[in-house]
Amino acid sequence: MTEDKETIPHIAILVLDDEIPNITSKYGDFGDNTINFLSKASNQLPPTVKYQLKSENSEFLNGQYSKLNLNLQNNYIIGFILTGSRSDSFRSDIEWINRLNNFITEQLVPSNLPSIGLCFGHQILCKNLGCKIDRNDKGWELGTATINLNTEIFKISNSPFLELKLDNEELLNHLNLIEFHRDIVYGLPNALTDDDKYLNIGSTSNCAIQGIIGGNILTFQGHPEFETDYSLDLLKSKFDAGVIELKEYEKAKYHTETLNNQGVLIGKVILKFIEDNRQ
Repeated sequence: MTEDKETIPHIAILVLDDEIPNITSKYGDFGDNTINFLSKASNQLPPTVKYQLKSENSEFLNGQYSKLNLNLQNNYIIGFILTGSRSDSFRSDIEWINRLNNFITEQLVPSNLPSIGLCFGHQILCKNLGCKIDRNDKGWELGTATINLNTEIFKISNSPFLELKLDNEELLNHLNLIEFHRDIVYGLPNALTDDDKYLNIGSTSNCAIQGIIGGNILTFQGHPEFETDYSLDLLKSKFDAGVIELKEYEKAKYHTETLNNQGVLIGKVILKFIEDNRQ
């Protein structure tokens, strides 16, 4: 984290996981992955600052939240991106998750700044908007998956999803994104107002809610920040560790190798959402 970036308007990347053996050393942490994919989506990426909010060290977390809150008070933050994590967002016995819950409800949501959640970030934002988060009875959703998009997301005012166009300017009706999750969001948050409600972005056969948009909140159950090579290495790591079975691994590997990863398009959506909703 550099001081010059902290004291100018920037996107706050809330990093919600720590080192993954044999993965982070090669590809960087979830914050690095997020910055990298956003940079590929735009030639003029706003400054970004990482805040490491997963730690068992209370003193370290105090320092991170002090910087975060000070920069928020000084109007240096133009938006938030909450990364993925291998943790369960519904846990209530983990200090760093409880502190994050408090920050979301007491600082992030009231700020009305554009806030984007990726995978775990999607789940914990939705949890703090009143949604149930739990294990998916269908098991893991792994590797590149095809999301059937909800056409209503293109009809909202200043929709950032209008960035999802083919070369011939035709809007997409489905999107390929990398997925790594076994927890899901059950149901949408309550409506913002009588005339405004949260929309589900789309669905897959394994997960009915693939993200939400409403007010200052935009989330994705998938990992648009993961590149294909990263995904293949992570799949192999999970299989080698016994986390997933051979059949799951082979199926996910096949889809990841054969389907076109369109995560960079979501980078364009995110940056448009931040630009349109920044204060």
